[in-house]
Amino acid sequence: MGNVIVREFEQGDLDFAYEMLVIEEWNDRREDAERMLDYGPQGCFMAEVNRERAGHIFSISYASLAWIGYVIVKAEYRNRGIATLLMKKALDYLRSKRVQTVKLEAVPEIANLYRKLGFTDEYDSLRLVGTSRTYDSAKGENVKPMIADEVAEVAMFDEKYFGADRSKVLSKLFQDYPELCFVSHGASGVEGYVMCRRAEFGYKLGPWVCKPENSEAAKSLLSACLSATEPESKIFIGTPAPSKTAIEILQKLGFEQYSKSIRMRRGKTLNDRISDIFAIGGPMKG
Repeated sequence: MGNVIVREFEQGDLDFAYEMLVIEEWNDRREDAERMLDYGPQGCFMAEVNRERAGHIFSISYASLAWIGYVIVKAEYRNRGIATLLMKKALDYLRSKRVQTVKLEAVPEIANLYRKLGFTDEYDSLRLVGTSRTYDSAKGENVKPMIADEVAEVAMFDEKYFGADRSKVLSKLFQDYPELCFVSHGASGVEGYVMCRRAEFGYKLGPWVCKPENSEAAKSLLSACLSATEPESKIFIGTPAPSKTAIEILQKLGFEQYSKSIRMRRGKTLNDRISDIFAIGGPMKG
């Protein structure tokens, strides 16, 4: 296999990572890889074979919970154990950070790689696509564009459902796409929110979090966000299969499933409330 080393990911590696995202047709922009590196630079690693870049892995930790994503090995270097080396490097790093739970999303074809490393299946994570348009329900009186002063409150609301504090992710998404972030307030404060970002083609919507019993707020949040995107754009959404309310809403708006991945966990079970997570932030960060 040649001389293989795994080192920390560097800023100069971002062009390679973006090239891999394009080749794999993951529909993420270079800015997405840059944002992931910014979230947790010491938990991102590059594999080299004879000093040539061969593959990478990114991880982000939310205190005791961590997420692994962007595990890509260049085609000519596959089936040589490089992905396993990258995974072990990332897991060793997360163990040093005293992370108790590690999650990821795997396409079914490579899920066995993760099972061999101690990951267990949790549930299917569905991929749906639809088309943006303007909705009258976007004018719901409780749904407003998110403002900077609300991000901390939204993060506190989100933590109850996600199972960990991901304020650094929400803050960065808001900073980059404030026009695509909306929040719904009720009598007791935040009752739901949604965020969206531009993709290489169209948009990727998520996180989208709301109490399932408050489906009207969830619909209004979604409508407001879709109405803020460019008309007739493709909207891509990742939705946990247990989130039945979200799937029902999306199907009524013409969204269709085109693929799925498997949500997997290694370590302690979290007290997350997955039925309230209508859309994930992304398979690389939860």
